[in-house]
Amino acid sequence: MATAFRIRSQTPQYRWRIVVIGGLTMAGAHAMLLHRLDAGDFTPDLFSIFALYVGLFASRHGRYTPSLVLGLIRDFFSIGLLGSYGVLYSLLHKVAERARGKLDPERPLNVFLMALTGTFLVNFGYHAMLVIAGDGIGWTRALARCASIAIASAPFAVALFPLFHLGLDTLRVDRQGGYWNF
Repeated sequence: MATAFRIRSQTPQYRWRIVVIGGLTMAGAHAMLLHRLDAGDFTPDLFSIFALYVGLFASRHGRYTPSLVLGLIRDFFSIGLLGSYGVLYSLLHKVAERARGKLDPERPLNVFLMALTGTFLVNFGYHAMLVIAGDGIGWTRALARCASIAIASAPFAVALFPLFHLGLDTLRVDRQGGYWNF
């Protein structure tokens, strides 16, 4: 019982540095590297992968706000509706929390499935918000586009999650019970 109390009252380490620098790094990588590949709709969604990582591995007492901030950073760099990714990433962290109870996020197959589902739902939800605003691209095209983004993102998640773990371990962020204290 004393251990649980200590974990809960422990302040997060480097939370805002990790979230803001991670979000800006994802924006830079997406803008400078991935768009130059000219892969069309088959482009991985690095922001959603990072938001899924935060939803799965951040401290249980503080995942909502970092997910919301990541969404707002992405909203700032996107042309679409302001606040939409903030809402979607807030929902993604709730879904990731429930998926973590059923699937072990340390196994690559589970990471692949969670990233596939999570990136599809985020991108399809964004398209649904665009449709409400009158700027959609059609449901069939949106399904195909969201599926191709999800298929491109899932292998990246399998490769990036161990790198994120390594980065947090290098920063000496505490990890107890499978959750990083950030």
